[in-house]
Amino acid sequence: ADMISGTELVEAARLLLADSESDPALIAEALSLPGEEYLAEQMDEVDVDGIHAARDFVKSAIAQELEQEFIERRESLRAVRYSKSAAAMARRSLRNVCLSYLMHTGAGADIAAEQLRDSDNMTDTLAALRGMVWAGTSGADAALEAFEVKWRPDALVMDKWFSIQASKPGRETVERVRKLLDHPAFSITNPNKVRSLIGGFSLMNPTGFHAADGSGYRLLADLILQLDALNPQVAARMASAFNPWTRYDVDRQRLMKVEMQKIAGAAALSPDVSEIVNNALKMQHEGSYS
Repeated sequence: ADMISGTELVEAARLLLADSESDPALIAEALSLPGEEYLAEQMDEVDVDGIHAARDFVKSAIAQELEQEFIERRESLRAVRYSKSAAAMARRSLRNVCLSYLMHTGAGADIAAEQLRDSDNMTDTLAALRGMVWAGTSGADAALEAFEVKWRPDALVMDKWFSIQASKPGRETVERVRKLLDHPAFSITNPNKVRSLIGGFSLMNPTGFHAADGSGYRLLADLILQLDALNPQVAARMASAFNPWTRYDVDRQRLMKVEMQKIAGAAALSPDVSEIVNNALKMQHEGSYS
C-alpha cells in the first residue's frame, strides 16, 4: 500500500469533521486510528514502544492541527437530554472520538472535566474519565475517587473503573495494578473483577504489560499461579497473554520465557494452565508464532 502523508491524513480528518450528511457513527469509525493490538499483528517483530509512540504522534498531530474543528464538531453534537435512540448513540460516539483527540491538545483537560461534571449518562462519563486518567490530567485522581464513591455499590460499573486504570498506557501502570489488587472492591475470586483489572492490563495494555524491565510479566505470572488454585479456566485465559511471546524482541522473549517456565514448573498446576503455557513454550522450536 502507498504511504499516506501526514498532510493527507490531516486533510482527510478535516473533511470528515466537516461532513454533516453522513451518519456520525460512520464518521466516528473513520476518525478512529487502528489500535495498538491491530498494528502489532501487522509486524513480524512487534515494536511495542514504537507502535505506541507512532500512533500517539499521528493522533497528536491531527488533534493539534484541527483543534478548533474538533472543538466545534464536538460542541455541535451536544444533546439537550439523554436518549437511547440509535441516532443519539451515534452522536455520543462521534462526540467522544472528538474528545479523545482533544485530550492531545491544551484544551483537553478542561473539556474532559466539564464533560464529566455535566454528563447524564455512563458512556460520556466513562469517556471523560478515561480521557483524564490516560492523559494524566491534574484532576484525574480526584475524578477517580469521586466516581468510586458514587458507584461503589454497583459491581459492573466498578469493573469499568478498574479497567480504565489497568489499560492506561505506560510502565507505571504495573505498580497501579499491583495497588488495585488490594482495593476493597477487587476480589481475585470474582472472574469479572479479574477480567477488568488483570485482563485489562495483560490483554489491553501493550506498553504496560510489555514494560521493558519485565515487571508486567512477573506480576501476571504470580497472579496466574494464585488464580490457578481458585479458578483454572480464568487462570488459563489470563495465561493466553503470553501466547504471542515469540513475536517480540529477544529481551522481552527472554523475560516472558522465564515467567512461563516459572508457571510451568509450579507444583499442582491445573491441566488448563499447563496446556496453555507448555504449548506456548514449544513455539520457539517451530519458528515464529502467528
